Amino acid sequence: MEQKEEYLEKTNHGSPLFPIEYYHCLYPAGLSALPVHWHEEFEITYIRKGSCTYLVDLEACHAGEGDLLFFASGMLHGIPEGQVRELETDSFVFHPQMLGTGKDVCGVKYVGPARAGEVRFPAVIKKDAVESSGLAEVFEKLKKSFLGKGEGYELESEALLYQFFYLLYKYVPHKRITSENEEVLEKLKNVIRYIKENYQRQVTVSELAGICHFSEYYFMRFFKKYMNMTCIEYLNQYRMEIAAGKLAESSQSVTDVALDTGFQNISYFNRVFKKSYHMTPTQYRASMQDISE
Repeated sequence: MEQKEEYLEKTNHGSPLFPIEYYHCLYPAGLSALPVHWHEEFEITYIRKGSCTYLVDLEACHAGEGDLLFFASGMLHGIPEGQVRELETDSFVFHPQMLGTGKDVCGVKYVGPARAGEVRFPAVIKKDAVESSGLAEVFEKLKKSFLGKGEGYELESEALLYQFFYLLYKYVPHKRITSENEEVLEKLKNVIRYIKENYQRQVTVSELAGICHFSEYYFMRFFKKYMNMTCIEYLNQYRMEIAAGKLAESSQSVTDVALDTGFQNISYFNRVFKKSYHMTPTQYRASMQDISE
């Protein structure tokens, strides 16, 4: 566990005393893809509209309207570029401490194993199972309570998360992950962490291969096999996510955005951006301004 702690994503969701946050996402208006990533928090995502193919712990998983996605601590997940045309989702991301410290029977027997990766539920829970198990109803109650912020909503939110876990264990099949898969996941997490910390400069295949103690040739095959894209495609996809955010939320010039996200060649940046978002950076900025008005 100490090795995993070293490579945790450091994004804060909610507050230290109430570590849960709600997100409403639109694709491709906001993003052309969701770079594969991981975090210590649990994540519950409900597909409101559309469909896509997620990459979850090295496997392609199709999800459509009415399906529920459940990502436990440490699960690699994201949407590879080109795998979504129209998608609207609601998500809750919350730290396991929302469900206690792990020192009671619930923590030791249920929450702890899910957090440690010893127990894995299917990432995509199909619409029929979501509705029949009551998970959809719990999700809607959680959303209403959290956004309404009425008296005692913190108590209700925590109670609903416990109910969600109860329904997961009762109605959704689960399994234990193999040590072989765990080793592969750890290597990929280390590479992803390195990319996120160094995307603003030139990153070489040799550097990334060294993280896994592989030759460049073997590393490129390894990464492509499990991520369904080359390491350079992943690096550019992550840079595009950062660049899109800068274009939408700042007044930086396109040139400055390109340089800040690791592109020394502006023409190449424009080509990669247009391939990802099907419009130029300038057009993207204008479209996001129209949406916010």
